[in-house]
Formats: sequence, C-alpha cells, structure tokens
Amino acid sequence: MTLKELKGQLVVVIVALLTTFIAYTSQIFVIWNFLGGASLHTLLILIPLNVFIILLYINYALVCLTDPGCVPENWVPDTQTHMEVKRSTHEPRFCKTCNNYKPPRTHHCSTCGRCVLKMDHHCPWINSCVGFHNYGHFIRFITYIEISAIYLFVLLGCRLAQVIHQMNEYNVHPPTLEAAFLAINLILSFAAIVTVGILSGYHVYCLTTNTTTIEGWEKGTALTMKSHSGKISDVKYPYNLGWYRNVCAVLGNQPLFWMWPQRMQGNGLYFPMRLQEGGEKRASTLMHEDTSEFATLVRKPSRLHTRASTSSNLRVPTTPASVLTFNTTSTLVDPLFAAKLPSSSTKETAIELPCR
Repeated sequence: MTLKELKGQLVVVIVALLTTFIAYTSQIFVIWNFLGGASLHTLLILIPLNVFIILLYINYALVCLTDPGCVPENWVPDTQTHMEVKRSTHEPRFCKTCNNYKPPRTHHCSTCGRCVLKMDHHCPWINSCVGFHNYGHFIRFITYIEISAIYLFVLLGCRLAQVIHQMNEYNVHPPTLEAAFLAINLILSFAAIVTVGILSGYHVYCLTTNTTTIEGWEKGTALTMKSHSGKISDVKYPYNLGWYRNVCAVLGNQPLFWMWPQRMQGNGLYFPMRLQEGGEKRASTLMHEDTSEFATLVRKPSRLHTRASTSSNLRVPTTPASVLTFNTTSTLVDPLFAAKLPSSSTKETAIELPCR
C-alpha cells in the first residue's frame, strides 16, 4: 500500500469517526437528558434520527466501496448510433493515457489513473471518484447527512434555548461536559448544514437536469454529435430528458424507493439522448426514424459481423488511426441485415465481435 492510498483510507476513517462523534455525543450527553431520559416521547424523537444516521452509514459505505465504473478493455463505440465525437476531428473520443476509446460522458481521472464512466468529480472524502455506478449512493449519502445535521441542530438548538432560559431565570448552569458537547456539536452540525447544503443543492440541480459537475463547467458548450449517416451537429444539453426521467435514471423508477440503496440501471456506456437539430426535436434509431421525442441509445453495441477478404485475424482497433484501416478493409453489418447479404464467389470470413 502506497502512502497516497493510506492517506485516502485515513480520510474515510476520519469522516466516519467525525460523523459518529457528532451523532452520538449529542444524543448521550445532551439530548437524552434534555428529552427526559428513557420514555416513549424520547424514543419517538430519537428513533427517526438514528434511522437517518444508519442510512447515512450504509450509503457512505456503498459510495466508498462501489466502483464508479471503468471502460472495458478494447471497447469500440457503436458507429450505428448517434455518438459524441471530438469537435476538432469529428472522430470518436480517445484517451491516449489509457489507450482506449472514451464512451459518452467518460473522463480520465488523473488521481485514480483511469477513465471513469459518467465521471462527476473525484471526491477525497470517499477516496474515489463519483461516477456512473456510485452516483446514486453519493446523492443519498449527502442527503442523509443534511437531514441528520438539521435534525441534530434543531434538538441542540432547543436545548441551548432551555439552558439560556434557566441561566437567566433561575441561575442554573448545565454540567461542564454537557455544555462543552453542546457548543462543539452546535458548531459542527451548523457547519455541516451549510457546506453539505450547498453541495446538496448543486447536485439536486445536476440530478434534475442530468448534468455532471464536469459537464456543468462546460454548460454553455454544445456537444458535437455524429449520426450513423455521418452527419455532424452541435447539440446543447442532449442528456436532459426532463426532471422526472433524469431522477429516475439515477435513483430508480420507483419514487417511493428513491432514498433506498439500489444499483444503477444501465451500463454507463450509452445513455438516452434528446437530439435537437435546426430548432426541431429529432430522434433516430439504428433502423428507422422515430416520431418520439427521445432517442434511446441505452443498448450495448450490437453483435456485429464483418465481411473481410480472407482476413481471419482482424482485431478490434485500439487507436483512432487503426479505425481508418479497419473501416477500409471491412464492412460492418447489423445482424438484422446479415441474412440479406448477397452471396459472393470470393472467400469471405464472418467475424463476431464480442459485446463487452
């Protein structure tokens, strides 16, 4: 284990310990006596708080332990659909560091040393990137932090008001230990409310608009899209499908379970997309023009076959330059059309490209 990895894990431990300190010193040394000790009234107030804290821990563990998603080795973009390309060359996005193509919304993280699917940002507090597979856990984690911090701050604030009243009216002072934890946890919980509140507010915006933090930095920039016919167009906000569909894409299709831990749907390689060209909304699929508003590109690459002249050892291209060679020596054919291909007197080899 390197020193860098050790520091990252130490940060995670510190966050967990600090959360435990604020949550339970407040309850044990301040709130318990303030609510009158063991009683139904006390349980009705503290049980919901501890449920929120437990869900906070669960989602923190999930966001730390869930891999945000990486690009499969030798992954090749599906040229039969609309795809995001480089503005300068109109070629598929390619990472020279990883020597691999980059799917839509994928970016290279210099800290992690790899490309991350739908990368949002690298978070030192979880010692990992926030990406496609753990973004839902991250949203729930910061939400439960905010709820728990507000819950604690209200209870501590009520106790502070009671202490001030007792001091002014009866000259009664709280025990030193209680006063110390009351002051410390009031400050810490307020700091959590403000800082995590700002972060949560921004990510609610990102969630409802289907935007990542990186994409937010480039919000005014249109993405360059290339259709299966080779047409190039600039499209703004192509992944914004409306707030409800945007939220469902991250938190699940059942609103009642949005705040319950669950896996992300999809594979992080393709995303539903709304295309807009010339002021008119236009959707297309691999086979035909569709009249619906949205273009669904969530499938993995088709099982493609290639007709090549006696070349039985063709490999999936790994660099942009080799794509040109590959495309000039072979023809990609969708399985639905494979049966319609005319027979040829020349020797032809069918090569199946695995779907990764």
